[in-house]
This record gives sequence, C-alpha cells and structure tokens, in this order.
Amino acid sequence: MKTSKFGIDAYARLVDGLAEDLLSKSDDQLAAEICERGDDPAAVSARARAVFEKAVRDHGKRRLAAARTAVEADVKSPRKEIRLDPTEARARLERILRRHPETANKLTLAARKGEGLSDTDALGLLADLEELGIKDEDQP
Repeated sequence: MKTSKFGIDAYARLVDGLAEDLLSKSDDQLAAEICERGDDPAAVSARARAVFEKAVRDHGKRRLAAARTAVEADVKSPRKEIRLDPTEARARLERILRRHPETANKLTLAARKGEGLSDTDALGLLADLEELGIKDEDQP
C-alpha cells in the first residue's frame, strides 16, 4: 500500500469512509440495501456481530498477554533487598511515615502504627516504599 505525503494510508481512508457511510444510515436503510443484494438482514447482522465479538476477544487476549508479560518481567527483576535488623527497619519505617503522612494514610492501621507487622512485613513494606521513591532521608 502507498502512503500519501501526509502519512494517511489510502486503505485507512477507505475504511473510514465505509464506516462513516454505514453509521450515517438508519437501520431501515441498511436492511433495505441488504435485501436489495439478496441477503437476509438477520444473517448479515449475526455475521457482523460474530466478527465484532471475535475482535473484542482477540483484543482482550492481547491485553492479557501483555499484562502477563509485564508481570513476569516485574517478578523476574531483582528486588533490592534491605538488610537491617528489625528494630532499625521499624525505626526507619516510622521516620518515613512521619515525613510522608499522605503515604501513611493509605496504609492499613497495623502498618501505620507498626503493630502486628512481622519483621518480614516491616522489611517488605520498607522495600516497597523505597521502590516507590519514598526513602528515609537520614540514610545514605
């Protein structure tokens, strides 16, 4: 296919024109045209619906595949491991949450108060915050 100097593809213009033509007609006008061709409007409608449904399914499958790829890439990317003793991790987490109250408000009550969090949870939350760019400014 040739592309014009404006970058508009001739095929795309044709498709746009046909779609515009279809959308400008009433249902009765479309049914009359279909009957003039010797086709059954209900059968044409069913075939068109099947094409659209397949397009929607295919699009959904492509989006799902792209999402899976993104998740797999995220899972495979090495996560920065924070090596702190649990007491220091909790102190650092507390300082960060004091400096960023908007972030603290989005956390569960247990996370905000540091109560009920296991050592692993506290370290994980600290790593998550650092990954989001929320760091303890007192630390290098």
